Amino acid sequence: MSGRAVKSRTRLSSHLSVCGGASVHLNVYPERSPILTLTTGDVSVTIAMSTTDLDGTAMQFVRELADAAARFAEDCARFALNADPDAGPAAGPVNPPTGLASPPSVGRSRGSRAA
Repeated sequence: MSGRAVKSRTRLSSHLSVCGGASVHLNVYPERSPILTLTTGDVSVTIAMSTTDLDGTAMQFVRELADAAARFAEDCARFALNADPDAGPAAGPVNPPTGLASPPSVGRSRGSRAA
């Protein structure tokens, strides 16, 4: 056995079950990249990158995340509408997505809570 250290990859998996206290917060700042936090129950996931890490690979990840979140919202809305066909259009999502492309409020937190 050599004295060389072997690095292993650690993978963490967590289930974020949406409940009444679930929230999404987007914090934007004038001098650094934004911070996105998803919280539900005792689990919180934060996505943040330093400004120097925003290369092509990071930007591709951000675009894929935004696309997946938009498709997730659309599919949830479809299931919400199908859950109660007599309710009509009002059965849509209680808190529709705030829109990742909307202008951020600088230096402030933008969040939404699940109903």
